[in-house]
Amino acid sequence: MAFDRNLPNFICTQTTHRAMRREANLALGVRMGGSRAGGYAAAPATNGEWQSVDSFEQQLSYFDHRENYQLVKRNGRPAKKNEASPPGLTSSGEFGSTLIHIFEKESKADFEWKRSDTLRGHPVYVFAFQIAKENSAAQMTAGDREIVVAYHGLVFADKETKTVLRVTTEAEVPADFPLQGATHLLDYGNFSIAGEKYVLPLHAEVETRASEEFMRSGRIGDNSKLATLRNTVDFTSYRKYATDAILKPE
Repeated sequence: MAFDRNLPNFICTQTTHRAMRREANLALGVRMGGSRAGGYAAAPATNGEWQSVDSFEQQLSYFDHRENYQLVKRNGRPAKKNEASPPGLTSSGEFGSTLIHIFEKESKADFEWKRSDTLRGHPVYVFAFQIAKENSAAQMTAGDREIVVAYHGLVFADKETKTVLRVTTEAEVPADFPLQGATHLLDYGNFSIAGEKYVLPLHAEVETRASEEFMRSGRIGDNSKLATLRNTVDFTSYRKYATDAILKPE
């Protein structure tokens, strides 16, 4: 619970690569725990193979416990001044809210011991958790529908430091909702900011599925094939966020 309170003001680079499998058409939106999507450029059918959709780089500034994003590059080209981030599946909220919503008292999460394991060379404890819908802060949005969902997942904690190194979540979505199989993986790593060491987001992966009919027209197609959207996100170049002010006499 101290994770968010202890985070400094900082800037980092967030690089997102988006891909789609099977059919790829547009008009879709998703949000879970601060993640949102809406609208995708068309891509060819892929016969079960992942097809790259696009990539973009953002400057993420974290100030006063809030995230702000500025588009820097899209598909490798510099962004125009004040150019909006591209529509489609995006993620946010990795800096604090993911952990807070799992561990805060209001969530009333049920925890269960699972196993000992190793993650990126670190011995870890693995716990399962479950949060009921009535206590959940996780939202999903598809078109004009927005729902609150129950969700469950795993927490991987370093055996020595007890620091959380990975969180995985899976939304428990009603069968009639257009988006299914919404999952989120978030890895934490050690970074240095202004000479101080912090554990901060390192890598994230977000996936969700929707029918081809929904992506084409916004309607749910009972017999449509499913397409999967996947984002891989990397956080790099952490540095201190600061401003300089100079007072000059008239």
